[in-house]
Amino acid sequence: VGGSEEKMRDVFKEAEEDQKKNGDESKLHIIIFDEIDAVCRPRGSVSSGTGVHESVVNQFLAKLDGVDSLDNILVIGMTNRKDMIDEAVLRPGRLEIHKEIGLPDKFGRMQIFEIHTRSIRDNGLLSKDVDFDYLGEVTKNYTGAEIMSVCRNAVQYTLFRDIDINNIGKLDLKGIMNRKVTMEDFKLSLEEIKPQFGLDYSGFENRLNWGFIPYSPTFSEKVDDCKALVESMKENESNPMMSVLISGERGTGKTAFAVKIALESGFPFVKMITAEDFVGYSEAGKLAKITKIFDDAYKSPLSLIVLDDLERLIEFIHIGPRFSNHLLQALLVLIKK
Repeated sequence: VGGSEEKMRDVFKEAEEDQKKNGDESKLHIIIFDEIDAVCRPRGSVSSGTGVHESVVNQFLAKLDGVDSLDNILVIGMTNRKDMIDEAVLRPGRLEIHKEIGLPDKFGRMQIFEIHTRSIRDNGLLSKDVDFDYLGEVTKNYTGAEIMSVCRNAVQYTLFRDIDINNIGKLDLKGIMNRKVTMEDFKLSLEEIKPQFGLDYSGFENRLNWGFIPYSPTFSEKVDDCKALVESMKENESNPMMSVLISGERGTGKTAFAVKIALESGFPFVKMITAEDFVGYSEAGKLAKITKIFDDAYKSPLSLIVLDDLERLIEFIHIGPRFSNHLLQALLVLIKK
């Protein structure tokens, strides 16, 4: 903060001096920008009034392929918001190679668990009942950082297991430090730490308060048809996106029907989009949030999104009729993607 353009020049200063001194014989300099979206946001998007942000981005571009560009550097940028990086930075000749690091598969998750439990395992503090195969199976959509948190939290459960807060002064510290981390500790930790791209029950509350009653053979047949579609998606994960429209009069249980299918699907990513979530949002805000939910869903091998009350989502009014064309077009694109 302060002297931003100078700080950007200083990042490349050592590489510049090396190139001037040794020419083509200069060593390769690797420069890593963590959270590069904070440095290279789209020009014109920051209303600071000073123009400092634009100057920093221009300095960065000049070092990459401008008149003062260097041939002895490798620039690596890291971000989880690629959409917030200036397009000029991502063009060929600059940060032209884009690699997305996705979520780990089951084997990768098992390895991450083994890495983060290595120290307690080497010290004989990991119980034999800890099943890495099971943990790898039940942690779909967990990132490496989230798995690390699960392991740390499991250790916390081990340390504080059966502690009587009324007799803190009589704690057997040696016994506590020698406790083994068990499978039960990991299960408790998993109940507390949920993945960012996993099940989200917000919006599902109170949808099945009165139970779910298959009131006719025809209704039961429709439920079975939807469950069959879910199973077909599970058996063949290469299936393209599938969409189902549930229609009916108001109050006939359409939302409860969709919630029932979603909760019993067993998909690692389940999310509901409802008009209630967007009270006070501008149209642009709604578009951004809906798009992010779909983007998150694409990162999961199996995902299920419930679009509740479509008419209210697209702001449909019977008089006219009137609706938000931007929201409608966005949903059409996202559903067919």
